[in-house]
Amino acid sequence: MGLDKKLASARINRYEQESSGIDLDALGKLAETLDVPMAFLVAEDDLVAQAILALSKLPKAKRARAVEALLELTEVRGERQLK
Repeated sequence: MGLDKKLASARINRYEQESSGIDLDALGKLAETLDVPMAFLVAEDDLVAQAILALSKLPKAKRARAVEALLELTEVRGERQLK
């Protein structure tokens, strides 16, 4: 992100403590720096974050199959069309 480690650490700590917001550009840069999808950084909990990260690492065909399997588990298959 172009910051020294102490400043970056302090800034991320403020984001984690929700005392400071982060704009989408900064969130995108942080995700790129950490080599994770932006959605991983804003997931509602650790399990969702892990699922997002795992899906992002799959090739597109396998990702589609994984999403179908998840939809079957949640019984939402057919209610929404994902492309």
